[in-house]
Amino acid sequence: MTSGGSTSTTQSLGGYAEDPADIINYVSKHDDETLWDKLQYNLLTDMTLAQRVRAQNIAASLPLMAQGIPFLQMGGDFLRSKSMDRNTYDAGDWFNKVDFTLMDNNWNKGLPLAQDNQGNWSTIAAYMTDPDRAATPDDMQLASAVFDEFLSIRATSPLFRLTTAQDIMDRVGFHNLGENQTKGLIVMSIDDGTGLTDLDSQVDALVVVVNATEQEQSHRILTATGFELHATQAASADVVVHGATFSEGEGDDAGNGSFTVPALSMAVFVKPQMGEQGAGLSAFATAGAPDVVPYGDNVIYVKGSMNGWSNNDPMSYIGGGVYELTLSLNGGETYEFKIADANWGPVANFGSDSGTVTLGDDKVLSYNAGNLSITPAESGDYVFRVNAFDPAAPVLNVKNDNPYPGTTVYLRGDMNGWGTTDAFTFIGGGQYEVVVTLAAGTYQFKVANDGWNTVNFGSNDGALEPGTVDKALEYNAGNLSITITEEADYRFVFNAHNAGQETLSVGKSALFGDTVVYIRGSLNGWGTDDPLLLTSPGTYSVTKSLTAGSYEFKFASEDWSTRNIGAAETANVEVGSALPLAHGANPGNLVIDIAVDGDYQFSLSGFNPDTPTLLVTEVSVP
Repeated sequence: MTSGGSTSTTQSLGGYAEDPADIINYVSKHDDETLWDKLQYNLLTDMTLAQRVRAQNIAASLPLMAQGIPFLQMGGDFLRSKSMDRNTYDAGDWFNKVDFTLMDNNWNKGLPLAQDNQGNWSTIAAYMTDPDRAATPDDMQLASAVFDEFLSIRATSPLFRLTTAQDIMDRVGFHNLGENQTKGLIVMSIDDGTGLTDLDSQVDALVVVVNATEQEQSHRILTATGFELHATQAASADVVVHGATFSEGEGDDAGNGSFTVPALSMAVFVKPQMGEQGAGLSAFATAGAPDVVPYGDNVIYVKGSMNGWSNNDPMSYIGGGVYELTLSLNGGETYEFKIADANWGPVANFGSDSGTVTLGDDKVLSYNAGNLSITPAESGDYVFRVNAFDPAAPVLNVKNDNPYPGTTVYLRGDMNGWGTTDAFTFIGGGQYEVVVTLAAGTYQFKVANDGWNTVNFGSNDGALEPGTVDKALEYNAGNLSITITEEADYRFVFNAHNAGQETLSVGKSALFGDTVVYIRGSLNGWGTDDPLLLTSPGTYSVTKSLTAGSYEFKFASEDWSTRNIGAAETANVEVGSALPLAHGANPGNLVIDIAVDGDYQFSLSGFNPDTPTLLVTEVSVP
């Protein structure tokens, strides 16, 4: 079960259950500190008492807005404290007291027991004397009232209690997505409009906006119209949330809408159902929206002293408003350049009057401003990345394509005595690859450099298996582990292209093992004349001479069952574009249109033999 889409959609957040009733949502429980106490460690030190209460109100109420089963700790709705004790099993009523009269939240009753808390006594003592952490009866009453309001909102609409995974996939969407998202903001919608069973006769859609920042935030959603603040919150005991508003788009933006929510607030908006069921708000209004290319069909270039200020180096549009280009630069040499279209305007001619670019730092550009300059310390390939989400003020970032220049990265674990015998090779695109022979067994390991400092990646949820793709890694986290059932060569790829979003993928180097896989289709009578050959770890290729025309084909073993690989989501193959495929009982045929006679290489690559990726490239044209 996922929120806002199956695992094949762009809105997938990762599936981990089949039924909403299998999900227990909580932010605090009987173990560890209460929510109020825990937040004292995590909130900014300069927050006021009022801000801390608002932060708790959001955190305590989040499970009430989520699908699944809320699990609530007693007293969490009115700021209950155990005086920072993280284990009160034997602490008695002194630390476990709950005051239902809302006069005392049990804060500052002395230092908690030494057994589980002594290491934090100095910090706890400082917190206890801070007036901005000592909740008053008024604070407790406000928190309780706000929690009761969210409890009422949940209880009065079945949309917060969906009972099937399919309903969640069809109805629940998220709208603050991608690298351009506003940090600290969650925007969730629940659809009950036409095309869906009418579960709530009072509304056609709901939107929940969680603003965990210290500033008012607004967020625009395509096709959002007709919303208003929930009546319960319009009369809320929290007068701040009265300022949450919805505004309709005007002019060219008509038919869309913006939600504005005060700082440290969670607001629920409703689209009232006026009699018959009307249009709601699609779960895919954002994730399924077409990608709007910021500069349309205009090619954008890096133009500067590295290429004679020419149009020789076009950037590639990679989606989400982002353009990229990799250039080879010499260490110690200063390059001046700009980001421009072919004619230096009027679409793009971007620079900066403070033109020095620092590797890895974002720089906002201005139209028709001065030249940019960069001086790389080392020779190598450098990625120029322009985020034009705001086309009038694009953001440039330049970084070394090798995230760790001069540092050797190793696979270190049980397979090599945690030593440095298995070095990764940098393969470009911020990625490193190593192939190791592993016998059957379970291995713990990490990705690290020789000093365990610059590079030291693991996971606090570290289990992998062959076929795992893009396992999220964390710096200085726990060990990874992999269980191998068959001795073979295994390929590990560490992707550090985006700092803070490092991943690891692993699979057999010979993806299909001993099985011979052929390209079979109208290009060869559906026969077995053209086997794929292992050309590099995880990659198989075959080259075919083709005349212009349309061809249907698949990739399959001789028996059509051990391997039968065809269309996953789409059947149309484009030369030069990667396409995910799927193995199954009888997946659909693939279709490719060849425009020009020539030799074409068909390559399958990946980590899981059931879900390889196809890339067709033009080798030569007569």
